[in-house]
Amino acid sequence: MRLQTILLFWSAGGKVDSMNTLHSQATDNLIQTILSMDSEEQLYAFFEDVCTINEFKDMAQRFEVALMLDQGMNYQQIAAKTNVSTATISRVSRCLNYGNGGYKCAIEKFKKGEAVE
Repeated sequence: MRLQTILLFWSAGGKVDSMNTLHSQATDNLIQTILSMDSEEQLYAFFEDVCTINEFKDMAQRFEVALMLDQGMNYQQIAAKTNVSTATISRVSRCLNYGNGGYKCAIEKFKKGEAVE
C-alpha cells in the first residue's frame, strides 16, 4: 500500500462525533505539514518520529480493511486474512458507510491511481 493513500485516508477525516471536531489550529498545522512533504522518504521519517510503529501500522491496517470491505469481503474473511478483530472491522465498516466520506475519498483516489507517484 502506498503511503500517500494512507495519508489521504488519514487527512480526509472530519468530525470525530457531533460534539467534537478534529479541526483545530494544531491539526490544521499537522495536515498542512503532511501535505507539504516532497517524498515518501520524508513522510516515512516524519511518521516514524510522530507515531509509534504500531500506530502507523494500525492506520495502514484500517485502510486495508476498508479496501477489503469495498471489494465485498465479509468480516470473517477479513479477520482471517488480516488478524484484525471484528470490532475494528465493524468500526471501519461503520465509518465507511456512515462516516464523513474520508475512506470513500481515499479508496476512490487509490483505485484511480491518484495516490500513487
